[in-house]
Amino acid sequence: MDEDRLPEFQSRHVSGASIIRVNNQIEMSPEGIPYNLKKPNLTDTFKKNEQFQAIRGQIINDSLFVEEKIDEIISKILFNEDSNQTDLFINIILSREFFNFMNKKKVMKDLLSSVEPFKKRDYHELYQNIQKVIDERDKFAHGQVSYSGNKGEKIFIQYFKGKIIKEEITTESRDGFLEIIKKCHEYLDKILLEIDMYNIHSQNPTNE
Repeated sequence: MDEDRLPEFQSRHVSGASIIRVNNQIEMSPEGIPYNLKKPNLTDTFKKNEQFQAIRGQIINDSLFVEEKIDEIISKILFNEDSNQTDLFINIILSREFFNFMNKKKVMKDLLSSVEPFKKRDYHELYQNIQKVIDERDKFAHGQVSYSGNKGEKIFIQYFKGKIIKEEITTESRDGFLEIIKKCHEYLDKILLEIDMYNIHSQNPTNE
């Protein structure tokens, strides 16, 4: 360590997501005497933390709504209109910890590629968008948040995806995520409607 500098001043405060880091350094005079210790502005930091928690909550909640529609698609394909079987399957099987978002996406993909009227459809864009939702949800659920500057002017999230990535959270990135969510709902709602129509037709075929 440089003999003319004191150790970095660092305080840590626990947030609902992970650890908030507020970093400041002691300024030194040319003679090596500390003359200005900048203390973290904790009020500004916690305001920024509230802002992050609001964004985090929105992303996780929106992701859960997409996941719930995938649950509904899987159960309706398997059990048609049997609501009792559907409820049991969702609550006992799909809600278990081993049946995560990624596994549900894979099951839905296999089902749609195997049954009418979906098996010849191209859902590549839907699967890509669902994967983006999963990645974003995981990032905000497990990533580490930090704020730059004494007032926390910028919010960063650090996570691991093959390597450690540090990413700034911006309004543009949040809006981009919400657009992906919207597209997922449009696709999934259309599939659910088609399942209902197909089931009705199967139960009451018209005589030609």
